[in-house]
Amino acid sequence: MRIAQVVALSVVVFASGSALAQEALTAIEVKAEESQRTMTISCVDPAEPSLKDVEHVLAISDPAQANGLREKLMEVAAEACTKQVPKILVSRTGNGNITWKPLQ
Repeated sequence: MRIAQVVALSVVVFASGSALAQEALTAIEVKAEESQRTMTISCVDPAEPSLKDVEHVLAISDPAQANGLREKLMEVAAEACTKQVPKILVSRTGNGNITWKPLQ
């Protein structure tokens, strides 16, 4: 009976530790393969970065693309926040999308 209580307590402690870790992520760092610049995007209050910031980080040569790429950047940032990934590396694909992977 004592072993069951210890196991149950361990499960509760592990589960609460995981929940605390998930709540701890308030922002992510975004770095693009095309640039050495980074930006931080909040997971709690995801205000859109300026178009100039997006242009610099994603190395956009045509400013007309910045607004659409900003929207796609915010989508991948939201996905990374949901998956609790604190640093991501983003890259643009040939069809104008943005992909991401965890940054090591």
